[in-house]
Amino acid sequence: MKTIILALALIVLASSTQADVIATIKKIDQSPFGRTLFDTIWLELQTGDPLDRLLQTLTDLEDRYVAEQKEDDARNHEYQDACTVDISAFDKDLAESNRKKIELEARLEGQLYPQRGILQGLVAQKQAEVKGYQKDLDELDAQRAEENADFEEKVLEHQEATAIIAEARRLFADNIEHESFIQKGKATRQPAHKFTKEVASMIQKHFTQSAKKAAKFQHRKGYSKLFKAFATIASKVEQLADAGAVSKIIDLADELLAKIADSLSLLRFAEDKRVEAYKKSRNFVVISLTVAGTALANAQSDLAALNDVIAQVEASLDTTNQRIENVSADRTDRFTQCEEAVQDYQDARSARTSDRDVVSQTIGLVNKELRTLREQLALRQSAGEEI
Repeated sequence: MKTIILALALIVLASSTQADVIATIKKIDQSPFGRTLFDTIWLELQTGDPLDRLLQTLTDLEDRYVAEQKEDDARNHEYQDACTVDISAFDKDLAESNRKKIELEARLEGQLYPQRGILQGLVAQKQAEVKGYQKDLDELDAQRAEENADFEEKVLEHQEATAIIAEARRLFADNIEHESFIQKGKATRQPAHKFTKEVASMIQKHFTQSAKKAAKFQHRKGYSKLFKAFATIASKVEQLADAGAVSKIIDLADELLAKIADSLSLLRFAEDKRVEAYKKSRNFVVISLTVAGTALANAQSDLAALNDVIAQVEASLDTTNQRIENVSADRTDRFTQCEEAVQDYQDARSARTSDRDVVSQTIGLVNKELRTLREQLALRQSAGEEI
């Protein structure tokens, strides 16, 4: 009984092993390389020659696959080591560039830009001061020019009034002893005097014209009324017959000339004081303007120098950012190359391993299952290249 069971077990085992062998043959035949290999074996079987040479070829092929894989492993290892070195160099470069970028940005934001803001504020302040002092100076000069023009007008009016009164006095003084005076009434020891109409008319005309001229005065408009009064007096010839009256007129003219001279002296004194005050004020403003201008020039110079430094740092930052961008792109390219190389290596290894497994399995079939292999190849041929 045991013998029967053992025999049945061996039969089942043999059937199972046979099915596995056939499945292996079909699997190998499904790959292009395996199919080509089986075609070569079938041709060798048809010649009737010993299979030793075929087995040796398959063994050599298997050994070559192993050797090639070792070489490929070594090349891949060397290439990946180079990738590691290159990527590490890129990472080091990026780290250094990023460190420099942070330093440059910190210098700009924490130091240079605030300093520029302070200097810009100082420049604006000094510009305002210079503008203010220049305005004060212009106003002082304009006021001085206006005061001087006013002074000159007053001096001219005084001088014209002096000339008018002096001329009138001359006319009165010259004619009080002139023969043009005629006796009035009966002859006496003390001669009486009388202006001729011509002299009186000349004096009246002189004062009338002077009154019109004085009416245009800007400051001493009262002279016009005075000259009109003198013109009225000159028109009354009878009143001028008295030499004493004429002398009083001459004395009045002398008094007026003295007052005008005193007024002119006071006017010049006041003008001198104004000029002195103007010079002091102007000198103070000029000093302030000079100090502010010097401070402005220094601030502008400092700002220009700082802007040059900022431009250099910004240019360095732009260069650093560009380097980071370039190195990052180079690192990405290199990393992609390395990853593609890894994938190519893995694909080649998988393909080589698959082919080597096919060779190994085929050697096993030739050595151990040649009969089954022959039968299956024959069936494939008779079935039209299909097993």
